[in-house]
Amino acid sequence: MKYKLIASDMDGTLVNSKSELTERTKKAIINTVKAGALFVTATGRPFCNIKNVNNLFEEHEDMPFIVFNGAAAYMGKSEKLLFEKYLDFELACEAFDIGQKLGIAQISWTGPRLWCNRICEETVRYRDFSDSPDMNMTAVSDLKDIENEVPGISKVLWIADPAEIKQHQIEMSRHFGDKLNCFSSMAHFLEFISPTAGKGTALAEIGRLFNIDKSEMIAVGDAFNDVSMLEYAGFSVAMDNAHDDIKAICDYVTLSNDEDGVAAVIEKFIL
Repeated sequence: MKYKLIASDMDGTLVNSKSELTERTKKAIINTVKAGALFVTATGRPFCNIKNVNNLFEEHEDMPFIVFNGAAAYMGKSEKLLFEKYLDFELACEAFDIGQKLGIAQISWTGPRLWCNRICEETVRYRDFSDSPDMNMTAVSDLKDIENEVPGISKVLWIADPAEIKQHQIEMSRHFGDKLNCFSSMAHFLEFISPTAGKGTALAEIGRLFNIDKSEMIAVGDAFNDVSMLEYAGFSVAMDNAHDDIKAICDYVTLSNDEDGVAAVIEKFIL
């Protein structure tokens, strides 16, 4: 088998525009593992939000999951932590404080715990989008207030209109430079994670742990938070619904997420 691992982004890639895993995609994922390859879901979502993929596997089929856009990675069944990179706390506070001054709705993850700067339509929608409607989302106006309660800040996320997010990304990338990894994971999200984190960094660590060279990996994505993963893997695939800049850096363009593009890649290059 030429490729021993396929890593796929989730939203806009693995699931369709209704956030559904189709039957064709489910079958392709299951058959990938049956064939002896690793299937790695690489998402900005938290670990609690990958059950729809994790439930496809048998108990002995313990697959790696990259979460928080590469700030952490876990094994799905055993929930063993493989990789974790927290933000520098002072820089996390700075990003949060800037967002506060701008009046932006914000989310902060501290490992499995969810915080917001205010309970509002945007933050509640995010909590529900994360498939965590029963999760306790605590409001905090200053991250320094929780410094002694948490192990670290996994990521800070701003929620705003897509046009505003585009402008904020330009300004925040200029402001923080290489001190923070700042990108738009979805049109209305701007995320801040450690510069030593990222889907590519997490994928490299998984490769090291499982003795899989990057030349034996396929990565599939649609957005700018997938770039490090697409650049790391030996064979990179963009979704047809991806931004043209993403397509330009990839080796291959598959069908859209509403046309089972990931399943098509698996059937062509894995199975």
